Amino acid sequence: MVAMSGGAFAQDVALSIKPDCRVNEPDSVEISWERPCETGSWLLDTETGCRMWDWHPDPSDTATWTGACSNGLKEGRGVVQWFEHGLPIDRFQGTYIAGRRDGLGRYEWNDHDRFYGRYADDVPNGFGTASIAGEDSTGLWKNGCLSSNGHTVAIGVPRTSCAALGVLK
Repeated sequence: MVAMSGGAFAQDVALSIKPDCRVNEPDSVEISWERPCETGSWLLDTETGCRMWDWHPDPSDTATWTGACSNGLKEGRGVVQWFEHGLPIDRFQGTYIAGRRDGLGRYEWNDHDRFYGRYADDVPNGFGTASIAGEDSTGLWKNGCLSSNGHTVAIGVPRTSCAALGVLK
């Protein structure tokens, strides 16, 4: 269980604002925070007023944000913790600029799968390490893509987009 300081549980709300969704398909391991624009629902932290996306919403899902909020968007350093059926699931600790991850951050999907490194425009970009299914992939990420150990890892983007970047194996 993850201990949280500050922030309030969120409630599911419908926002009339259509988010900027640049990616229309998920990556191969469903590690995508853009896909929800097609099928998810916004969670609103009622204490900060910030919104967080839940790509597979359930009425009992909640989320908290411990940092600042500007016009509904996370801003600066803080922690986002998502809860599913009352249990902590995904967690991000790092910096946001205008609601998008930027700079050094750590995203944990569960006790074993995580990414630690640099983000730009909400995806890994720069030096970082992904630990997925017991395998570490470390190196210089480019727009959410990394070629490592003979395979391509994509986080936050469809794996097919890595080919255009020259990192698809």
